[in-house]
Amino acid sequence: MSEQEQKETFFEFPCQFPIKIMANPQKETIEFVLGVFEKYVPNHDKIDFKTKESKTGKYISITAIFEANSKEQLDNIYKEISAYPEVHMVL
Repeated sequence: MSEQEQKETFFEFPCQFPIKIMANPQKETIEFVLGVFEKYVPNHDKIDFKTKESKTGKYISITAIFEANSKEQLDNIYKEISAYPEVHMVL
């Protein structure tokens, strides 16, 4: 990691990193999110995925805990998932 990259982040890579997504509860949305992680996370088979539907069934939360390797990787995941129309929030 370059000195500039170290200044831009609070994290020391690689590290375990959680991402939480709030979205509409459609099968296609979950498949899209899984596809993004497969694209950007080399060991995507080791990602801990959990989904939970809201009490009313109007929303779903998807939590992914994985080994992040760089700020660029995290930025790419956040940007791509955030741009999906059925996603309301990415934390």
